Amino acid sequence: MILNHMTRRQTLWTVVLAVVSGCSKSDVEGTADGPDFSNLVPVSGVVTLNGEPLAGAVVTFLPPQWSPGIGETDAKGEYSLSSSGRPGLAPGEYKVAISLLLSAEGEPQGLGPRSSLAQPPGMLTAKEMLPREYADLGTSKLIAKVNPKGGHFAFDVKAPGLVLPTPTASPAKEADAAAEGDQPAKPVSPGDPPAPATNSVPAP
Repeated sequence: MILNHMTRRQTLWTVVLAVVSGCSKSDVEGTADGPDFSNLVPVSGVVTLNGEPLAGAVVTFLPPQWSPGIGETDAKGEYSLSSSGRPGLAPGEYKVAISLLLSAEGEPQGLGPRSSLAQPPGMLTAKEMLPREYADLGTSKLIAKVNPKGGHFAFDVKAPGLVLPTPTASPAKEADAAAEGDQPAKPVSPGDPPAPATNSVPAP
């Protein structure tokens, strides 16, 4: 019981600290003991896997101190970074990591599932698909230097032989789809146009 109580308290304080650091802009700008958000510049780019666009990957730019910049790639492999909820990053040198977590059904687990307090089912079975030299900040050799005007950074992940699985519907999604298919037909009101005939007879 004591352990559960402490766990709840730690979780609560984690939420409070995240809200303060992410939303209380006036408390951190220009201070000596916090990041400076007054000079953020746009940072974007594209990630490919063996030359092909990589969707659903989380890109992290880690500075020597303070909060990292994070972003998620779209269907074209493109991303844009934000720092503590603010678009852009401060100029400087960053260590870069690119992570692709896939659930057992092959669904990417991006920023939403990863930042959720209550882990969604996909995160419980998620596995890292990319090599550690890209996905792990402790071993990554990727470096990005953001200049005062911002920057566009392209990364090509080299993983010969890696073939990403095609996403499949989870049992819960299949059940939902089946339930939707069993829904009764929508009743026709007097004002609705007539349904088109399925077996029309051509005019002579």
